[in-house]
Amino acid sequence: MADPSDVSAQTVGEPAAEDPAAEEQGAREVAPRGREAAPGRGHTIVVGAGMAGLAAATRLADAGERVTVVEARGRIGGRVHSIRTWEGFTIDAGASWMRGEENNPLAVLVREVGARTAVFNRSTETAYDPKGRRLLFDRHRRNMEDVNLLHEHMYWANVGADPSESMEEGIQQALYDANLVRARARDASEIVHRIIEADHGADASEVAFSSVAALHEFSGDDVVFPDGMSELTDHLAEGLDVRPHHVVLGVSHDDDGAAVRVQTPDGEETLTADRVVVTLPLGVLKTGQVGFAPELPEDKRVAIERLGNGRLEQLFLLFDDVFWGDAEVIVHLGTEAGTWFHWFAGQRIRGVPVLVCRNGGNAAKFLAEMEEGDVVEHAVASLRAMFRRAPDPVDHYLTHWTDDPFARGAFSFTAVGSGDRDREALAAPVAGRLYFAGEATEIENTATVHGALLSGLRAADLVLGVEE
Repeated sequence: MADPSDVSAQTVGEPAAEDPAAEEQGAREVAPRGREAAPGRGHTIVVGAGMAGLAAATRLADAGERVTVVEARGRIGGRVHSIRTWEGFTIDAGASWMRGEENNPLAVLVREVGARTAVFNRSTETAYDPKGRRLLFDRHRRNMEDVNLLHEHMYWANVGADPSESMEEGIQQALYDANLVRARARDASEIVHRIIEADHGADASEVAFSSVAALHEFSGDDVVFPDGMSELTDHLAEGLDVRPHHVVLGVSHDDDGAAVRVQTPDGEETLTADRVVVTLPLGVLKTGQVGFAPELPEDKRVAIERLGNGRLEQLFLLFDDVFWGDAEVIVHLGTEAGTWFHWFAGQRIRGVPVLVCRNGGNAAKFLAEMEEGDVVEHAVASLRAMFRRAPDPVDHYLTHWTDDPFARGAFSFTAVGSGDRDREALAAPVAGRLYFAGEATEIENTATVHGALLSGLRAADLVLGVEE
């Protein structure tokens, strides 16, 4: 099935069309990589030009593999998507944080690229009650101490947790064990619920309790990227044969090789190679919109069904002036359906009066029933509960990852009834022809950019270990 001559050589790596800086980068002369196979190496097709796919493609190309990357969108990056439409402010519509900068494998790439990073000043965090009254500093500090206490009880209680136990059950048990009652229990419980919704993109009743201690944490500050996280994926894509507007319809393999059937602007075609690295998001795999022949192994199909697909959307609001003071993080308790709980302000890091809020799980589902204009009005009304004279924004940007046909959600989560075995099954190669990467295939680094990076490198290493 493998025939290196059937894929015409072409250079792609098309950035977002609305990104002038990326367009300029695309015009620069860059050395081609992975266009021909070195002696003893073969040809790999990588499905998806997100962080996982580009990491895999880069490692393979550097090792002498011929690599072709097919990407459904007209841009690279996948769920890393930086938009530079507001002067002085880059919207990171998808992934935007590096979780812990010390010893984080993503930090190596950040240094290689020379990307600027910045830390939100958490000491300026302010909190408001349901009526919009600012909480005293001591009250908010006590709330956060209670939250840490709950997390500590949940951490130890989840050891040996049954897969059928939910995070909600863990919270209730932790409230009892910590002896938190009345207002303290209410506030701590709400904050923990909102954190879970943002971290997992799901309600606490949907997330497996075992997830509490499952994720690997890096030390150091969480940082954001003032110039956009797409700098990282743009760098990885340089010189690679990346083909945008190639929507994958099916992946097949046999004893002779592997093939990817794609829909392109010029019609349907089939690309063949020795093997395929699949980095499709879990949400896309769940839809079945990409067919596999032969059918995927049963344990992989069960894993796709059992693992959870998280929902998380962001709203960016641009204002003429800063009306919220010096705070860089704003917490609003008691909002409708848990919406607009966490606001991040960009005036120090970006020098622009922008507020950003992430809504996950049930909050995201609640807002999904509204028209976009109504979502903005709902957000502004919430802001006005805290800041009575808050003006209308001059512009906004709302993400729609759940509706994106090439994402179908934000990231994976370990749903009740699923566990590490499902992620292991999802990551397992098939017949030495199909390899799988993406944050959903990670156990300790799920729902993170560094997890996607590591998964791509792992899949590439498996390919490079294949005996030709």
